[in-house]
Amino acid sequence: MTADIPYRVALVALAVLQLTVSSRFMKKAKAGGTVFQKRGEGLPLSIAIAGFYLAYCLAVLVYLVNPSWMAWSVVALPVFVRWSGALIMVIGAVFHIWGMVHLGTNLTISISTRDEHTLITTGPYRWVRHPLYAGGMVESVGVCLLLANVSVTLAAVCFWGLIAYRTGMEEERLIETFGEPYRRYRERVGRFVPVGLPRGE
Repeated sequence: MTADIPYRVALVALAVLQLTVSSRFMKKAKAGGTVFQKRGEGLPLSIAIAGFYLAYCLAVLVYLVNPSWMAWSVVALPVFVRWSGALIMVIGAVFHIWGMVHLGTNLTISISTRDEHTLITTGPYRWVRHPLYAGGMVESVGVCLLLANVSVTLAAVCFWGLIAYRTGMEEERLIETFGEPYRRYRERVGRFVPVGLPRGE
């Protein structure tokens, strides 16, 4: 348990830092009434996503409180691999926050778009269509490596798998909103992974 203290401290420090920064953008979007839109993906999918997200958070929390409670699902990873997870977390967090900066008040937690939604293609949106998701996925990879725990990894995989599935629904909604401009944007920019050098319209 003592050997896990540095990993736990690193995880808490990085999480607090990101939450502090991200909360400012969430408050700004919430003030404009844009965060909590009607959940167009349907109740079952919303519940499944929320459930796996809570499972992921709970697994991480249990590890932080007492790693020995999660000993049954520990994977033996080299120290340098686990610490690489911290670096990967930072990279994912930076990309995620960069996306929030450019998304601004367009931010929502569902596939719905607000009435005055604008198509963002600047910053990280020149590289990938969903930088907040991409950054979050990278962060989760970092967390899984840092904690080296199967339970955390399975919850993360299920959660992000559902998010990836929902993203297709989200893009259909964006096509309805923006039409041909979004179709052209989708053709030249990768969903989560860059497909080449960014190009303008």
